[in-house]
Amino acid sequence: MTHTLTADRFDYHVNLGNAGTYRTHRGAFWPPAGHYRVSCLDLAGATPDLGDGFRRGLAALTSAIEAEWQRVKDHGVPARRRFNEPRPTAEALRALAAHLPGDADRRALELRANAVEHGYDDAILKELAALKEEFTVVAGQLSTWYGKEVKGLPTAFACRADRAGQDLVDRALDRAGDVTAYLRGLHPALRLGDLPAFGAARLFFMAGEGNLHPKHIAYFLPEDEGVKHSPFKKTYYFRNTHRALLDTVSAPLAAAYLAGDRAFDPADPRFAAIPLLGVLSHELGHFVHRPGNDFKELNAADRWASVVLQETAADVFGILTLADVWAEPLGLDPADVIAYYLAECLRYTDRGLGHFPDSDGMFLQLSYFVQLGALGLDSGPAGPRLTADSQTVLAGLRSLARVLADSLLAGTAAPATALHQAFGPATPEPLAPLIDALRTTPFASVEYTQEHLHRPAAL
Repeated sequence: MTHTLTADRFDYHVNLGNAGTYRTHRGAFWPPAGHYRVSCLDLAGATPDLGDGFRRGLAALTSAIEAEWQRVKDHGVPARRRFNEPRPTAEALRALAAHLPGDADRRALELRANAVEHGYDDAILKELAALKEEFTVVAGQLSTWYGKEVKGLPTAFACRADRAGQDLVDRALDRAGDVTAYLRGLHPALRLGDLPAFGAARLFFMAGEGNLHPKHIAYFLPEDEGVKHSPFKKTYYFRNTHRALLDTVSAPLAAAYLAGDRAFDPADPRFAAIPLLGVLSHELGHFVHRPGNDFKELNAADRWASVVLQETAADVFGILTLADVWAEPLGLDPADVIAYYLAECLRYTDRGLGHFPDSDGMFLQLSYFVQLGALGLDSGPAGPRLTADSQTVLAGLRSLARVLADSLLAGTAAPATALHQAFGPATPEPLAPLIDALRTTPFASVEYTQEHLHRPAAL
């Protein structure tokens, strides 16, 4: 399908009508628009010093992935998310393995090369789940944005473990029992499922679809590679990518449109741990459920609304876990957690409506709070401002959590679709002044600078 440049990224009904039809779109920027505001994140500082051969190997992997990306645009995605021509990418991965210092890293890369060439099986997935990697290189048909293309597109990334971040993850997850008790206090039917492994990392290489705009801050493997319902799962979260987005998008939006009892400043040490824990808690939020219920009926009635509400639930149960359960024992202030959360609500909403289910979900949350009275929306001479008291927002989050437990998580479609209709972008009036202000500024994104991969060796 051919698309002209989208004049209004907030035109919900037009954008939703086009969702999932961008397979042949070749531009670096999505959603289509006339102009963007781009900041740069140089990945050189995170790249391990593993020699010129390693850097040349990453450049070769870039060439293989970019060529496969072009083939997908020309011919489509083969069955089971396999590459059209897997051998060049598999060979590039095997060549890179020779430059990795650790046995586990080399073995993981060999397994992933085999999976690119022949497909995953349970034996590969089980062994990968048990390996403790320092440096991770992944290539495959990874998920892109759901509103852009429902199938995966060729992507490769490499990251290194963030040990301090991983220690923080482990400290938080040690309190899973406290989370379970808290959820039952919110609603007696709520339970917490088994969580996948979570790897805190710093990105140092990206190629293919993942190197386009906007950027992902995490990948969920092997689900994002098209392997559904595997018991062997791991999330790779990129702290440096997320920090760049917080610095250049979330914080400026919060300064412009949010007046609360705590200002969000990602450079302040008070906020150093909160983004990582916020993403971890969001992941946890996806596993909050009511036993015996699923999303089949809602998926059949309105698949887009189902994904929006699932992302909403992950946000709400996740941020409540961080603010109400983890914050105190980890030395965090819940008011800072809410300041971070509202800044991220603004960043996701600013991406537009009808393009991203998670953005529509953030809109829904802000709309719920405004309609409930947990947030004020003032339109003064300087423009609209959301006025927030952190304790009142927390009360609004607990209210929305219970509503989600009795609608989305109840397993029936009607109450969930009613919630989506009342508070989602189909009812724009409660946030109209904010959306009108956001549409006057261009979409913001981060560009990865990777010139170090192509520099000649020092003499």
